[in-house]
Parts: sequence; C-alpha cells; structure tokens
Amino acid sequence: MYLHTRLLLGILAVTLFALAVSVLVPLASLRQDVTRETEASMQLATLLLDIEAGIRGSASAADATRGAAQKLRAAPALRHVSLALLDRQGGVLAVTAPDAPRIGWLERLLLPSPGERTVNHPLSYAGSSLGVLRVRSNPLSEFEELTERVGSDIALLAVAILAMAVSIYWLVRRGLRPIGAIKGALTQLAQGELDTRLPHFRLKDLDEICVRFNHCAGALQEAAENRRELTRRLINVEEEERTRLARELHDELGQSLTAIKVDAVYIEREAQGRWPQIAACAQGIERLSSEVMQLIRGMLARLRPHALETLGLRESLQELIASWESRVAERLRCALTMSVPAGLLSPELNIAIYRLVQEGLTNAVRHSQATRLDIRVTTDAPAPGPGARVHVRLEESGSRAPAGAPAATGMGLLGMRERVEALGGELTLTSNPGGLRLEAWLPLPAQPAEVAGG
Repeated sequence: MYLHTRLLLGILAVTLFALAVSVLVPLASLRQDVTRETEASMQLATLLLDIEAGIRGSASAADATRGAAQKLRAAPALRHVSLALLDRQGGVLAVTAPDAPRIGWLERLLLPSPGERTVNHPLSYAGSSLGVLRVRSNPLSEFEELTERVGSDIALLAVAILAMAVSIYWLVRRGLRPIGAIKGALTQLAQGELDTRLPHFRLKDLDEICVRFNHCAGALQEAAENRRELTRRLINVEEEERTRLARELHDELGQSLTAIKVDAVYIEREAQGRWPQIAACAQGIERLSSEVMQLIRGMLARLRPHALETLGLRESLQELIASWESRVAERLRCALTMSVPAGLLSPELNIAIYRLVQEGLTNAVRHSQATRLDIRVTTDAPAPGPGARVHVRLEESGSRAPAGAPAATGMGLLGMRERVEALGGELTLTSNPGGLRLEAWLPLPAQPAEVAGG
C-alpha cells in the first residue's frame, strides 16, 4: 500500500466514524425526547379525564368544584402547558404547579415575545356552569430543552472534531514515521557512516526509497573501501619507492662520493708543498663531498627511517625530534610522551605514526612557527581487540604565525588524512590560539605485531 492511499483510507474511516457518532447520538436523544413528549401528553389527558370523572361523580356542584381544584393542585408540573380553574366570574380557584423555565440566549433570539396561547374548556355540573378550565401554553420550556439539546449537540460536535483531528494527526504521524528514520540515516551517511542501512517498510513508496538508499549506501561503502585499499597500496608503493631510492642513494651515490673524497685526499696529499693551488682545490672537493654525504644521510633518514626496523618507534621518534631540534634549536622544543606496550603496533602503524610526527614537525617549523610541540602516542587498550585504538596527538603552542593564518590544508595534511583513513582510522585538525592540534585514532591490528614497535 502506498502512503497516500493509506492516509486517504485512514482519513475516510475516521470521517465515517465521526459522522456515524454525530448521527447516532442525536437519534438516541431524539428517542428520549419522543418518550418525554408522549408521557407529557398522556399526563395532560389523564388529568383532564380525572377532572371530568370527578365532576360527574360529585354529589353537588360545590363538591365538584372542590374536587377539580384539589386535582389541579395535586397534579405535577406539566411540560409546556399549565392549567387553571376559573369560577364563573373569572376568579382563579386553583392552578397546576408552576413551570418557570430560564430565559436564555436561544429564547431571546427565536422568541422575542412570550408567544403564549390559551384554550378555555367550560366545566358544567348537572347542566349548570361550574366555571372554566383554562389551558395555557408555555413555549419557553420547550426552548429551554432546545437550548440544552443544542449545547449537548455542540459539545458532541466539538468532541467529534477533536477526535477527528487527533486521529488524523496520529494517522499522519504514524504514516510519516519512516521519514524520521530516513532523515536519520541520511545524517549518518553524511557523517561518513557508510555502513548505515534502512529497514524495509510496509509502504511501497517508502520501501522503494529504502531500497534505493541502501543501494546507494552500499555503492558508496564499496567505493570507499576500494579507495581505501587503493590508497593503502599507493602508500605501500610509496614506501617501497622511498626504500628503493634510499638504497640507490646509499649504494650508488654514497660509494661515488666516498671515492671522490678518497681521490681528493690523495690529490691533496700529493700536491701538498709542490702545487698549493691544486691542494687547496682538492681540500675544497673533500669538504664539499663531506657536506653532500651529510646531506644524503639526512635524506636517507627521511626516506627510510632505518631505526624503525632495528630500534623501534620510540627511538626513531626521539632521533627524528633530535634531528629537528639540532637544526632549529633556538626556535622549537619538542616533548614526546609515549605509552604503548612493545610489540603492540604493526609495521604499518609504526611507519604511519612516524610519518604523522614527521609531517607535524615540518608544519610546526615551516608554517605555524610554533615554539613548542607536544607529541603524545597512547593507546586505550593494553592488547589488540575489537575497538582497540592508538591515539596520536600533536599540539603546538607559542605560535608566532600572524593572526588568522590559515590552517595546514595543503598536500601534507591531505597525505596524512589519506594515510590514516587507509588504515581505517580518523584524523581531526583544530586551530588553537597557540597553534594547531592534530589528533589521529588508528585501529590496532587483530594480532600483535611481530616486529617490536614500542
């Protein structure tokens, strides 16, 4: 069933039910009104017959008059009419119980004047007149009953309208309840929770939306997993290329520079005293070769942190920090806090954390010009398991960058984010008055690492 069909059928059912109640309840009150009218007519006819019978059975005219008067006084109040016994001179001998209805807004609207009518019925005994039995109408009592009926009908109508409104609201709210689930699922999807799925709905049009949403979410999740795997492979290829390049620099260029340096030392020794200019030139070549070799050693340390494979992550980070501090000792101080058990991190996590700290140091020196960088590497679980993660935080302070300087949003941050997401983690970057704060959460592998990473 479609949503609009369900809503239309529900509203139709509620309307028919309210219409039935609005008709049946007045019909029930109408039946009661007919019963009361019939009883009032029978009461009036019975009183008149009793008076006539009493007059015929009286011994004298005076007894007949007294009996008729007593019957009128003892009679209950009549609906819509009143009876009065008048003598032959028009004097009132007896009347029925008074019926004094309230005069409300309906009486004033429909009956501005009293509108009473009277009927005189002569009474006689043995051929002589006893007086007149006057019947006077009282329409105000009828209008009082109508007022009560109109009030109850208006109250019933108000209750019926309120019930219809509540029922229709409930129907619409119940019918649109899946919209809230769809909205929540879209919010989760926008926040990156690509495993979000919608349950199937009974309504066809909403179920079609559910099917298409789940298909799109599945496609996005598959594309994200493919992209993450591709990024992971690219990072592995990049690290392999770094390793190959470092090996080539060390093996080929390093040996060549060593040979050049040896030849320069030989030339300097042979030319010493005989060719001072050649000796000075050879000494310059030796010095330049040493500087280039020192530069290559720095490049090798950046391309391939050899200490990761031999000493571990802590020592590699300390060596990296010491290298930067030796170059910018007057500008930057670093503090490293690391509380990760040895062997807990895999080689991939080791290299990822190392690259994050490396990029953070580069950003602190080149862009934010911070005077201090606090580095923390911690874990929220002592052993690998579901939900276990390692937390990396780099927080700058004392930044000398101009106010309003943009945050690091270039290729360095993009590379860090891709590296973290490729490992299934998440990365956040916030700007503080003292500089930037980078935080990364990386999931721990299911099995402990074979290579010591602490």
